[in-house]
Amino acid sequence: MFQADSLAVPENMSVTVHENRKSRTSTGSMNISLFHKPSHPDSVLTHLNTLRKQCMFTDVTLWAGDRAFPCHRAVLAACSRYFEAMFSGGLRESLDSDVNFRDSVHPEVLELLLDFAYSSRVIINEENAESLLEAGDMLQFHDIRDAAAEFLEKNLHSSNCLGMMLLSDAHQCKRLYELSWKMCLVHFEAVRDTEDFYGLSKDKLLDLILSDELEIEDEQIVFNAVMRWVRTGYVGQAESTDC
Repeated sequence: MFQADSLAVPENMSVTVHENRKSRTSTGSMNISLFHKPSHPDSVLTHLNTLRKQCMFTDVTLWAGDRAFPCHRAVLAACSRYFEAMFSGGLRESLDSDVNFRDSVHPEVLELLLDFAYSSRVIINEENAESLLEAGDMLQFHDIRDAAAEFLEKNLHSSNCLGMMLLSDAHQCKRLYELSWKMCLVHFEAVRDTEDFYGLSKDKLLDLILSDELEIEDEQIVFNAVMRWVRTGYVGQAESTDC
């Protein structure tokens, strides 16, 4: 068995023993100080964003349309499970230096998502809210999807509630769906005159007109709306056949 005492240290060699010393007060208690800089996350993000714009240390380029967006994989993966899975799951994109979304994401929308990833901020307005919701859901920027849904909730009205109901149903925005659905039931007479109404599936149409919460004074209005929906469907099928 190895024994330290059995080692002979030459006289001309010095041995320094390092002890793990703990800082203690005169009373013997531990003296600990935790340093926390609240601005550190923002500072790091700001510098990462500067590096991105200067194309420094970027290791992947996202393409949307004909626009290129150099980025850092680590930042994308930290913000989106979609990118985390892409870069770590053995997919081709995990090795390629380019990821091409082609026309599945609009360049301006992708730019907004990346600006959020590198700054934690994004401006949502009536022109981009729906696109941000769709892209946020697709690329799993769920904070963006939910923020866009909240914006749309505050801008619901009878002329867009059916479209918002269909959009939220497709992208798992439960609260937006519930609010827009209720508005469709209350404002059926306005809803029936929208283009979205005649694009409803049969099942969605039945859910709407058979709901106990449908607010309508004259059932003839419902009947006429359904007949127009049927005729519109037949016309659409005929046009498709002619093509």
